[in-house]
Amino acid sequence: MFQDDDDRNVLVSVLAGIGIGVLVGAVAGLLMAPKTGEETRDNLGKSMTDLGDKMTEMGRDVVSKVQHATERLRAQAVQKLGEAPSDNEESLG
Repeated sequence: MFQDDDDRNVLVSVLAGIGIGVLVGAVAGLLMAPKTGEETRDNLGKSMTDLGDKMTEMGRDVVSKVQHATERLRAQAVQKLGEAPSDNEESLG
């Protein structure tokens, strides 16, 4: 039982420390912010737009690479099927 109480106390202390750290960080961030709320929102909006553009570009790149890989695999499969003896050839051979 003593071990459980110690573990619980340590957990409470850690969580309290994290909570206090988050609050202090948030207050410090608000007090030290060099920009107005409007400027911060504008910058955040631009950043999100840029992120969306980058994600769209990455998605297009992935689609293109998948299409090329699919075409290459399809060509390899056709080549392998052309090299493989057919069932009729095997039964005659």
